[in-house]
Amino acid sequence: MNIMVLIETMVVLFVIMLIGYILNKLGILRAESNDVLSELIVKVTGPVLVVSSVCSTNEMTDKNQIIKIFFIGILLYVVLIAFSQIVIKLFCANDESKNIYSLMLVFTNTSFVGYPVLRALYGDYAIFASAILHMPFNVLIYSYGVYMIQNKGDLKRKFRIEDVLNVGVIAAIIALVIFLLGIEVPQTIQKILSMIGDITIPLSMMLIGSSLALIPIKYVFSNIKIYIVSFIKLIIMPLIAYFIANLFTSDSFIIAQLTIATALPAGSMIVMLTTQYKGNVKAASIGVFITTVLSVVTIPLMIYLLLT
Repeated sequence: MNIMVLIETMVVLFVIMLIGYILNKLGILRAESNDVLSELIVKVTGPVLVVSSVCSTNEMTDKNQIIKIFFIGILLYVVLIAFSQIVIKLFCANDESKNIYSLMLVFTNTSFVGYPVLRALYGDYAIFASAILHMPFNVLIYSYGVYMIQNKGDLKRKFRIEDVLNVGVIAAIIALVIFLLGIEVPQTIQKILSMIGDITIPLSMMLIGSSLALIPIKYVFSNIKIYIVSFIKLIIMPLIAYFIANLFTSDSFIIAQLTIATALPAGSMIVMLTTQYKGNVKAASIGVFITTVLSVVTIPLMIYLLLT
């Protein structure tokens, strides 16, 4: 396991985010362009990446393991949502950004950070397995995530069917059908999906940087609660996941998937959706920025301590 390759991957993602910050300060990216980029990522490139990650991998060497990972993923997100609510009630009950903090604990950067990290450590098969593990992510981020973002206070808004029937959820369903039915996607279509989906990673990181450039720097260092949430997210959660996983399975690959999944920084999709649905973009951008920067150190540390 090459820790230096992992560190290099984290640094590259951070630099792309920094480029987005600089482009905004130079006036090349603006608030209006952030809205356009967000809509492009949320409605086009992000969903395409979900489908691409499933249909472009042929290394299904252990279908039983993949099926097991799928059901573990469902349980994982049930536990994450429950855990996030407990943490928020303990530390951020009266904070106006509590719903964003909750989403930070549930939805990690599974694709934009997770895929490069997994590829560096375990190869392409790990990316496919991660896509299956996080299949609930794609349903929940566009339903539960939007629900939380649009409720800036307590959960009072009635749930609507359109919260679920959107392009992100449809993409997740298509990906699951492709896997379960073993559909062979033509190489030409795979290449098209891959090229469009791969745009998501640099665009999302630049959007995070550009969004952060609109926030006075003092807010990044003045919010103590965001650092408490970040510590829980990056240190406490992977430790808990690692030891609980060891109680229920001896499969080292599944243990690694769960540990890495919970060690990742807050998902950049939170920024995309808060921008798209007019939520608390400032809190989301700061949370993603801080956890991403800290994860350059914490991810290699957690992997070194727990998985090597």
